[in-house]
Amino acid sequence: MAEAGAFLSAYTTALISRRWSRATIARHQARLWQRKRVELRAVPAYAEVTGDALTDFQVTDIAAFRTRFDAFASGVTYTEAEALATAAETGVAQSPGLRAGFSTGTSGGTRGLFVTTPVERAAYMGQLLGKLLTPIELMRYRRVALCLRAPNDLYRSKRFDLRFFPLNGDADEIEAFDPEILIAPPQVLLKLRTLPSLRRVFYGAETLNVVERDGIAARLGVRPDPIYQATEGFLGAPCRLGTLHLNEDSLIVETEPLGDQGRFRPVVTDLRRRSQAVIRLRLDDILQDTVCACGSALRAVRPVEGRVQDIWRWGAQTVFPGEVEARVSPGLPSDQGWTATGRPNGIVFACAHDDDASAVAAALARFGQPVQRTAWDPAQGYPKRRHVRWMS
Repeated sequence: MAEAGAFLSAYTTALISRRWSRATIARHQARLWQRKRVELRAVPAYAEVTGDALTDFQVTDIAAFRTRFDAFASGVTYTEAEALATAAETGVAQSPGLRAGFSTGTSGGTRGLFVTTPVERAAYMGQLLGKLLTPIELMRYRRVALCLRAPNDLYRSKRFDLRFFPLNGDADEIEAFDPEILIAPPQVLLKLRTLPSLRRVFYGAETLNVVERDGIAARLGVRPDPIYQATEGFLGAPCRLGTLHLNEDSLIVETEPLGDQGRFRPVVTDLRRRSQAVIRLRLDDILQDTVCACGSALRAVRPVEGRVQDIWRWGAQTVFPGEVEARVSPGLPSDQGWTATGRPNGIVFACAHDDDASAVAAALARFGQPVQRTAWDPAQGYPKRRHVRWMS
């Protein structure tokens, strides 16, 4: 059965790729690219590309990728995929085959839409399990809680008692389920107080600063580890030390430098996905290289610190979201809400509690711009919480 083979292949590769050298990774990527290049001749967006090198293909921005959905998809139109995604969210029964889903949707413009085949879903689950759990953990743990915009077949597996919760999942309901594995955005993790059976915690979709991470670990007794996933694919997973490594066993990730501190904007090529051609896709995320002692040659990066649209710029002065988080968060309790918005004429902040206002204002004043406070709106953190923003 094709799905079983795809699952086993992806799972095995995910396990052994941790021990590959950089040379082995490069050879593996080259083999997959040769196969992918042949498949791309049938993709409308690339039908006229004559070269065989990756650099013969143009870099595509997220906005163009989403608005030109039909040009990058194989065998399905945007209208058909949208209908599939809507059906999935409303619980309409579907026949076996293609599945689709919407992005959480915080970037504006055309809403992100992904499509998967049965083989791709099996491969995704194999890679996910191979990246996140050891074989012993895979056999031992059963109860899994997953917070999503809406339930999706991409995550279903007969191996687990899987319970879906909304992105702003109710803490009481999650605690009553008492999962052994929990995957949720930070805004949910910050609401939880006790999960006796919990053994592994993974977070994604939102940034998580050091103070928040330490607060969650202290309350739940388990270190929250990052997952890097977007509408456009599964991009990175943590090693045993909790460091995020890019999934270079299925991707080629080029880098566009941002500043001089090792930060970069990733340009991603998915070497395995067929339903949508993700080739040299320029993402909006800000990544930063780091060093990991786990021994893996897969590229190690810090968790996503924000979006390029939220970099603060005043003339020659550039401030990255992670720098703002590092200034503000040490002066606040880990579960307190706040936002800081850079604007051409200064900084506007909001915080959930009056007692925190002085600390936030003092921290932001160190960037040398006028600072003023505005009213706190808890709704602005849904569906994705962003502490740091830029508004021109």
